Amino acid sequence: MSEATKDKRPKGARYGEAFFCLFYLLFMVGMIIIMKIRYDAVYTVGQVDFNDPGRMDAHRFTFGIMLAFLLVFGDCFHLIPRIVYDFKGKLKKKDFMFGIGSLVSSITMTFFYNILIGFADSMEYHGLEYNMFIEKGILALTVIRVVILLLPWNRWFSSEPNVKWAVIRNIPFVLIGILTVRGLINVIRHARIYPVGFYKTMIVCIILSFLFYLPVAILGKKYPKLGMLMVPKTICYMVLIYAICFY
Repeated sequence: MSEATKDKRPKGARYGEAFFCLFYLLFMVGMIIIMKIRYDAVYTVGQVDFNDPGRMDAHRFTFGIMLAFLLVFGDCFHLIPRIVYDFKGKLKKKDFMFGIGSLVSSITMTFFYNILIGFADSMEYHGLEYNMFIEKGILALTVIRVVILLLPWNRWFSSEPNVKWAVIRNIPFVLIGILTVRGLINVIRHARIYPVGFYKTMIVCIILSFLFYLPVAILGKKYPKLGMLMVPKTICYMVLIYAICFY
């Protein structure tokens, strides 16, 4: 679809996508506000006991706010243009706007998993018990992926599919996901602050989000209807943040 061509989808389909995107962004902003309120309610200056429930809840909300903010910040770059496109049926410089949005959100999602594994480790581990090898591995893969994402061969601003580079840039991302899940399994073995179900919820959300994301990331431009998989993928992140806020 060229930039001059209007979106030929029915208005109901376009508006449905737009309202879901709006709901997601508002949901994440709402989670940030709620976690800040809950943080203020449990945090006490001078807390030093690692096992103090108030201290650990404040720690959880701090990381939850960072994770939710990173999602909102990155997704705004591609969801806001998409919302405008859905409501109007057209968008000036569509390929550029969608491209820059996909690039920024790809970078922020990569850093998301660095924060997530750091959060889980710091909740349950002390000193040498940390998943240091896994954390360093995720950080190294993050650097590799960001470098790949910035290479011109990705053709972010083209509507033409580039399956080869879509695969290349997502290989380190999949490895990050695998390491994150492995790290959370290690955390479950040491869990004493939060129940095992808390971390199992994270693992399920991560695995499902990758299963929904990869077909879109690799073949989405060639087969646009695959984009519908982004809805359950987005719901996975909503459940994950909800769990951090309310579990």
